[in-house]
Amino acid sequence: MSVKERRKSLGWTREELARRAALDKQVVQLIELDQWTESGALGRIQYVLAEAEHGNRDVQLPPIKADGSDPIFGVGPTN
Repeated sequence: MSVKERRKSLGWTREELARRAALDKQVVQLIELDQWTESGALGRIQYVLAEAEHGNRDVQLPPIKADGSDPIFGVGPTN
């Protein structure tokens, strides 16, 4: 199932998914259109969707830090 289909099956808008993954709404749109390849953002989207699909409907990731490090997926800058 695609990211868009998974998001819609949860009843979420792009804005809702973006907020929960701490990403910009345009990033979510580009991911859904298969026009985004940056692994950090993809990982955040996949993580949030999987958590929600497994019952954690309150999932909310912290934002990426100003230095580019991701508190969820590693200490280095996201690529």
